[in-house]
Formats: sequence, C-alpha cells, structure tokens
Amino acid sequence: MVHVPGLTDKGIVTEELTEFVDLFPTLVEAAGLPPINLCPENSTDVLVCTEGSSLIPLITNPASPNWKKAVFSQYPRNEYNGDQMGYSMTTDHYRYTEWVKFNLEPVYKPDWTQVFGVELYDHYGDPQENKNLAYDAAYSTLVAQLSKQLHAGWRAALPE
Repeated sequence: MVHVPGLTDKGIVTEELTEFVDLFPTLVEAAGLPPINLCPENSTDVLVCTEGSSLIPLITNPASPNWKKAVFSQYPRNEYNGDQMGYSMTTDHYRYTEWVKFNLEPVYKPDWTQVFGVELYDHYGDPQENKNLAYDAAYSTLVAQLSKQLHAGWRAALPE
C-alpha cells in the first residue's frame, strides 16, 4: 500500500498489474525528484537505475488503458545438474514459468536452450495453481505465445 498525499487520500483500487520494482520510481516521482533511468541490458556498472514503472499514472487513472500487460519474477533452485532459475510472467489471466539453466557469467543470463520444466496456470479457472496446463496439447499455441513474451522480457511489457 502506498500513500501519496493529495493523490491517494480517499484511497484507490486498480485491477492493473503492478510489481515491487514499481515502488522505487513511484516514490521518486511522488517526491518530485527527477525520474530514474531504466536499467540497460547490462547494468553492472550503473549506480542507480530501475526496472519498474512509476505507479503515479495508475494512481491518477486506476483504469489506465496504457499499462503493463505482464509482470515478471524469478526464483532460484539448485537441482539436477546445476543452477536453475524459474522465470515467471504473470498476465491478467495466466502465470507462465520456464525453469532454465542460469548462467552466472558474464551477466547473469538465462540459457533458454536448456529448459528443465514449464508451468502454465489459468488464474480464472484455477486461482490456486493446482493444475499445470503447460503440457496439455490444447494449450500448445498459448504456451508458445507466452514463451515468446517471457523471452522478450520486462522491457517489452512496459507501458508505452
């Protein structure tokens, strides 16, 4: 929950997708500071940058038609023959995850060619994520579409 004096005094509700990385640019904008630059592909030598979007546009228009269409997360696991990372993307309808080889060098990148598992959950029909649909042939086209969107990453899902 975020309180921005003068903007959220009466509360707001939105159904749009938000993520923790949005808090930093939101607080910066709410404080009237210059915006934080988006992180470049390799941000190793960058002192300050963000992967999020300020929530101020949603605070001023909770039903904004120009907002993120997906949000991203990742979770590590060390199984089988090396380090793995679960890269997930959540849309308004689905959560899609690929468990892939994670390369620490040179810049912490997923190796999309070494996939250890895939998950797809329909949040409309299965909000508790009990049935993985990723290997159901009826969802193969959707899995291909979501995989492409996941690989494109968070930059491709930013508001225009």
